[in-house]
Amino acid sequence: MASRDYKDILGGVLLMLTGIVFALGAHNYNLGDAARMGPGYFPSVLGWILAVLGVLIVLPALRRPGERIVVQWKSAALVLAAVLYFAFSLPLLGLVLAAAGAVFISSLADHDLTWRGRFILSVAVPVLMVLIFITGLGMTLSPFPW
Repeated sequence: MASRDYKDILGGVLLMLTGIVFALGAHNYNLGDAARMGPGYFPSVLGWILAVLGVLIVLPALRRPGERIVVQWKSAALVLAAVLYFAFSLPLLGLVLAAAGAVFISSLADHDLTWRGRFILSVAVPVLMVLIFITGLGMTLSPFPW
């Protein structure tokens, strides 16, 4: 028996789930109608479109042979840890230190990146974030905890 095209199946399922979550979450807002769209109309329609596209990806992939997916659990955990670190440390440490730490943690998932490269990324990304979000867009984010 041939193996399934697991990459497309996983991608389609994730697309479906994302669409369904956004579509259902949009129902907490006023939907309105096509002539007078409420704040929940666009996310709802887009969510259901994503869910249908996910189905259209999964159905043909169920019949197509492909290689099994090898999940890099350590890399996935490091990226998730970086996102959680950023989310929880932003109010405490400010944008620069939170972003630097998150970039460093997520860079550990890339086995080809050198320590010098990790350091450069951990400095460059927070600088760009300050330039884009605080200076350019005028967002009220604290760059440092002091």
